[in-house]
Amino acid sequence: MKFIKIWYCISLFSLINLSKVILYNSKLFRLFTNTIIYYANQNKLKTSGRKLAQARPLPLSRKRSYDSSLTLDELRGLINILYCEVLSLNDLISSFIIFISKGNNPSNYDVLIREKVYKRLAIEVPSYPELKKKNMVKRLKEQMQEIINILPFTNDGVFYIYEFLKLELDESIALLGFSSRQRTEDERNGSLNDLLKIRERLTIRLMSNNIMVNDDMVTEAVLRIRKRVLDIMEYHYDKPSQSQNN
Repeated sequence: MKFIKIWYCISLFSLINLSKVILYNSKLFRLFTNTIIYYANQNKLKTSGRKLAQARPLPLSRKRSYDSSLTLDELRGLINILYCEVLSLNDLISSFIIFISKGNNPSNYDVLIREKVYKRLAIEVPSYPELKKKNMVKRLKEQMQEIINILPFTNDGVFYIYEFLKLELDESIALLGFSSRQRTEDERNGSLNDLLKIRERLTIRLMSNNIMVNDDMVTEAVLRIRKRVLDIMEYHYDKPSQSQNN
């Protein structure tokens, strides 16, 4: 009877989680679509300006040499890295319920986190540096610890923290898009280092979604947001092609 009850809880959680993941992914798609539209409009303006200023054909270039903002193709690649982290969290939440229901010690969950992250990155971003892979694993461990801290847990409790963690990732995507549009290195660094502004935007998201957590959790989330986007931007600008083009 106890086994049937556990299995029922797991099945119910998985069904609800699947619907939430679908809804969340559709929200990510809308956010990504809005970013694409912004870049498409920017590229049209730049193209029109070049046609007016130059009478002869120019080599294909998506941005001027003095403009360090990212192109649409570059941003797509970076969002894909962040999306790997989003999907990893989704996988881990579902697996965690089953993992704990079998009587496993939560501290042994670290191995599974590493396996999921490395497997997904090996497929999506095989060139992602080892250090940054470890950083992603570390962030996911911290996020899962937020859930472990509510043990003994209930489905409602897990979902509540999960909503909080998803909003953290939403803000990460927004910050990545904003910093990628900055034309100078100083502007980009300023957007990444303004922790008070990041906290303000995250707090607004939490209040809008009726999510209330303690101050320490918000602080840790802000630091993860900054580090997450910084890792991705550093990966982009450290690539050999970047040093050759700039």
